[in-house]
Amino acid sequence: MRPEPSRLHRGRQHLWLLPLTVIFLWLAASAPARSTAQPTAQSALRFFGAGAAEPGRVRIPLGPINAGRITASAPVNVSGDFTIEFWMKASAADNPAPACPNGWYYGHIIIDRDVDGAGDYGDYGIALCDGRLAAGVSVGEDDRQLVSSVVVTDGQWRHIALTRSDGGRIALFVDGAPAGSTEGPGGRIDYRIDRATGQPDSDPYLVLGAEKHGYPGSYHYSGLLDDLRISNVARYSGPFSPPAGPHPLDAQTVALYRFDEGSGTFIGDSSDATGGPSHGTLMVSGNPAGPVWSNDTPFTSAATAPTATAGVETAPSENSGPLEAATTIAATPVSPIITVVPIQSAPLVPTESASPTASAQPTEQPAPVVTTAAHASTVADERSSAITEAPPPASGICILVLAWIVVAIMMGIAIIARLRRRMRRL
Repeated sequence: MRPEPSRLHRGRQHLWLLPLTVIFLWLAASAPARSTAQPTAQSALRFFGAGAAEPGRVRIPLGPINAGRITASAPVNVSGDFTIEFWMKASAADNPAPACPNGWYYGHIIIDRDVDGAGDYGDYGIALCDGRLAAGVSVGEDDRQLVSSVVVTDGQWRHIALTRSDGGRIALFVDGAPAGSTEGPGGRIDYRIDRATGQPDSDPYLVLGAEKHGYPGSYHYSGLLDDLRISNVARYSGPFSPPAGPHPLDAQTVALYRFDEGSGTFIGDSSDATGGPSHGTLMVSGNPAGPVWSNDTPFTSAATAPTATAGVETAPSENSGPLEAATTIAATPVSPIITVVPIQSAPLVPTESASPTASAQPTEQPAPVVTTAAHASTVADERSSAITEAPPPASGICILVLAWIVVAIMMGIAIIARLRRRMRRL
């Protein structure tokens, strides 16, 4: 009969578990905890608003496209109530378009969901005119425009929201504060399924950062754009606190563009809306070539890089002119005074050196645009700071699983060793 081992000896037999326990605890402590918080934005898009026939832009199909026609409607193709909100950062020097009494299509266009010619339900768009937001909604021949009471081309990140209800009322908000509202045209404004068009490469799309048809006289947006959310409800009816981080995702979100890809030309829709996703494509062109990815976002402390000089070269289009029946409604901060200005039949064709013209809303003279060799150098420096793609970090779950596998293997090795020792003693 083998004598029973002492208590000290029995303790020494289990000393092999100590390094395994230390390794497991170290791996568990170093694993990042899972979080349900909204993701932190890592990049934004920088538009340069310049170029030849096809200035840089983001193009988002309004549905599956076959021979220039959408065969179904994607969630991004909003019809009735909606809210469009995003973060923007732009300067007056890079967006010198004067006031736009003849329609938002003559400003530096941020969002363009226009249509070429007649035969659709409606359209809308957002642009910068004389440093202010100009938002237009059109249904049939009823074309309305609302100009904000706030100048937003101050080189700071600003949260922008445009709401519209099916009854027609549209409202603008800057950093959560009301910046004007008015009654607009009622009815549906989505892009019609199976609509024939003479511009199949631009018409059935939502376009960011450029006039979608290359219409002469239109400018293009020069500045940063981040975290664009489109909802199928009018979210705001009064002052609100803009989000401190990326827009949250909910059931009313039909399209959500974080612009966190950081490289490449794929623009992902994170909304997970039924019938989606509504992914887009980044189309780089112009001189300087853009858009480019930037690490300057509303949610980081990145230093502001100098911006590029905006250009206005566009290719002519035969049938994409503004509707003649449009009206301009200028908003004021308190007790708005609404002025209706009939659209001129002849298109206004501003140039890069155009100075602001008299309008129904208060104006501020934008700084002149000056192109120099030093300015071109700053553009090159900004473009060189574009984000490079990095592999995503391993999740906490993967690290924990790996830790368990390592522990299981080491325990198996120890058990086999103990069995071998016992076999030798027998």
